[in-house]
Amino acid sequence: MDSEGFKKVDLEEYLKSVIDETNATASQYAVNFSPNTPMHAAPFFGRADVALYATVGLNPSPKEFQQGRWPTAAIPLPVHIDRLREYFVNPTVPYYKSWFGNWERALECIGRSYFSDVAHFDLSARATVPVSNCPGPQVFVQMVDADIKWFFALLGRRSGIRGLLIAGSSWCITKSGATRAAHLDEIIRKAGRQFGFELAKDKDLRKSGTKVTLYSLSRPGGDSIPVFFCGASPSSKSPEDLVEAVRTHASVLKDCGF
Repeated sequence: MDSEGFKKVDLEEYLKSVIDETNATASQYAVNFSPNTPMHAAPFFGRADVALYATVGLNPSPKEFQQGRWPTAAIPLPVHIDRLREYFVNPTVPYYKSWFGNWERALECIGRSYFSDVAHFDLSARATVPVSNCPGPQVFVQMVDADIKWFFALLGRRSGIRGLLIAGSSWCITKSGATRAAHLDEIIRKAGRQFGFELAKDKDLRKSGTKVTLYSLSRPGGDSIPVFFCGASPSSKSPEDLVEAVRTHASVLKDCGF
């Protein structure tokens, strides 16, 4: 497997494993699924096989699969993978612009794009209602804990990825058993250790307000890549904060490899 990507057959094998597991365990997490929404595993969107950079989010939006955007029944694996790989250039089903459009605007600030060298990875491949509205937040945490191995598996296989841009937050469970909000960088840092990844802080880029931090992520192979984190996601109350955070720190990002 070369350093610039992996063959489509390897990506199909990976996706089949994700689909098989998400189908087999769906009932465990169904309390947070959106009613009447087709369930199609989506651990990535875009050219995960050849992308040089990736944005990272929590999990897919149910709106991605509603209003006839995806079939209601299961689809053959080759069709499924092509829907994901060609997501941003699909001539019949436009990409979900109200969410990915904000990321694309941010990426333009550093000369990157979903249409050239960036893919999107999610910590869980399952679509649920928005995390802030989940009726079962502890079940949501359990789902992400179970699914995040697929994120690290994809990132580990994709040695050609040169940097990650992460945004947003989720839930986590405290030692006392309570549920609290947690940024995605915290979730990735804690989970990554069991898979041989180490997320180390390089610099806080913002001292107050929305969290903006630069990290280095060490991978099992011994290399490390830069990671940019912003607490404001494309679906936050002020999604412009994400675009502004990338724009403000564009020179820092370019200097560290983006």
